[in-house]
Amino acid sequence: MDYAYGPGRNHLFVPGPVNIPEQIIRAMNRNNEDYRSPAIPALTKTLLEDVKKIFKSTSGTPFMIPTTGTGAWESALTNTLSPGDRIVSFLIGQFSLLWIDQQQRLKFNVDVVESDWGQGANLDVLATKIAEDKAHTIKAVCIVHNETATGVTNNLATVRKILDHYQHPALFLVDGVSSICALDFRMDEWGIDVALTGSQKALSLPTGMGIICASPKALEATKTAKSDQIEDGRLVKSYNLKVQNHATVAASGQKQQRKSMYHATAW
Repeated sequence: MDYAYGPGRNHLFVPGPVNIPEQIIRAMNRNNEDYRSPAIPALTKTLLEDVKKIFKSTSGTPFMIPTTGTGAWESALTNTLSPGDRIVSFLIGQFSLLWIDQQQRLKFNVDVVESDWGQGANLDVLATKIAEDKAHTIKAVCIVHNETATGVTNNLATVRKILDHYQHPALFLVDGVSSICALDFRMDEWGIDVALTGSQKALSLPTGMGIICASPKALEATKTAKSDQIEDGRLVKSYNLKVQNHATVAASGQKQQRKSMYHATAW
């Protein structure tokens, strides 16, 4: 039997995508616009400034890419790392498992720290690995802030304390897809180098936009990264600096994002 929507409103009861608030739906209820007109870069400029607030960052550089959370994962990895680089990654649920699978397929040397599902990342193991890594072979620590599959939240401040205690230069990459705008997230204070989220979770937007924020250290790492890149961060940054979009943009989607940013940062 073919599935068909019944009458009335469709309500979602899944971890994401989430139900879109009525005011966001109204903000996108408009016809197509000329995405090369002067009005769109002006809108993009305000979005790029506002989006930094959801990361609680003043020093980070934001990127808005038409992609999924999976695409944002890949962009974070390939723009900062090279094949063969050793990274420490934590397996605590389905989404961290998928990110690790991507890391391995991208040819990184993944040092997996596994915990029972329902438990948080074992940061004692991280401390041991960082302490023993005198040669600084670990190039990045990758962690899911909030594992969607289990609802477990990891302590990012402790990860930063471990790295600082041993004066380790590894990049700190964070999947904040189900946490940013839903849980306390402090990119600058916790010394996060790359943070990412998707439009369909706490921002309450339609799916299809990956939102990434990169620290100055991460941007420096892009100069030496040798991974194959679908979304070249240097290209995207050049367009962002000119507040022009690097690809065809859904202008109505930017209008709704502007409305969403207003509500997300109001608190």
